[in-house]
Amino acid sequence: MMNYPIILIPQSIQRAQSVNPPVPVFTETAPQKPSSPPEIYDRKVLIRWMTVGFVASLVLAFFNIWLGITAITLSTCIVAYLAWSMNQSFPQRKRDYDNQVRKYPKLLQFYQQAKREYQEEIKHIHSYENVASYRKLELLRILRQTKTHDGGNSKAQVGFSEAKFYAYLTHYFKDKVKRGLTLNIPNFKYHYSPDFVYIDKEVNLYIDIEIDEPYAYNSKIPTHFVGASKDTNRNNFFLNRNWLVIRFSEEQVVRYPQSCCKVIAKVIANVLGDNLYLSQFAIVADLEPMKQWSESEALYMADRNYRQTYLIN
Repeated sequence: MMNYPIILIPQSIQRAQSVNPPVPVFTETAPQKPSSPPEIYDRKVLIRWMTVGFVASLVLAFFNIWLGITAITLSTCIVAYLAWSMNQSFPQRKRDYDNQVRKYPKLLQFYQQAKREYQEEIKHIHSYENVASYRKLELLRILRQTKTHDGGNSKAQVGFSEAKFYAYLTHYFKDKVKRGLTLNIPNFKYHYSPDFVYIDKEVNLYIDIEIDEPYAYNSKIPTHFVGASKDTNRNNFFLNRNWLVIRFSEEQVVRYPQSCCKVIAKVIANVLGDNLYLSQFAIVADLEPMKQWSESEALYMADRNYRQTYLIN
């Protein structure tokens, strides 16, 4: 079960706050250390051919002596040719090996330098300052995609506690808090009208600020209770537009308006990394959580006129 204040942040903004900069792939390949110096003859190859020729001649001689003689003669010629070829290619193979030995230290030095530079680059990429800068840029990119409100002439009924709380909001957040804004609902003739909207036009940050009553004052019908589909749909509507949503209980707003404003300042600071507003609340107490009521609890509260216990003060 959730507690008030209910704070909802779009997943795109949450991802921007935790995303890490991309890391390049190290593409350099370590140079191969030269093996042992080449020999004039590859004894393994010569012995292999001699063995094959000898075995083949024995097998063929079992059927026909001339076939055996032919096989041993042919294998001898092959071994002789291979030995001659190895002898002829040895000078070039020796030169190639000497070149590899001469170049290897420089290649190894170049590789190690490239690896050190890569590690330094990775260290910089993972540094606190760079990660914070990257996340800030990603956040600003995401916020540019936020869909703004559609109108500003809402006819929605104003709640009992809204006027007093609005005075506190404008005191702390000046003209960045608006009332009476509207947002069109697709395929529906009515619109949503937030109680308050915090708007930072510089970064395109929008926060829907709501005051939840347990029941309607006159009809006593429960509102904003746990699991109410109307609230879920409304929250999702604002989240899909890239808005943050902060919902306070009416009792919190009436009894602790400054602490509620501190919650808003904390959310702004956490999202933008800007403590400008939060610094005003150094001596203001943190808001105590309040359990969100169920529908049956809202009915119980309505039956006992619970709202009057704090609205009459």
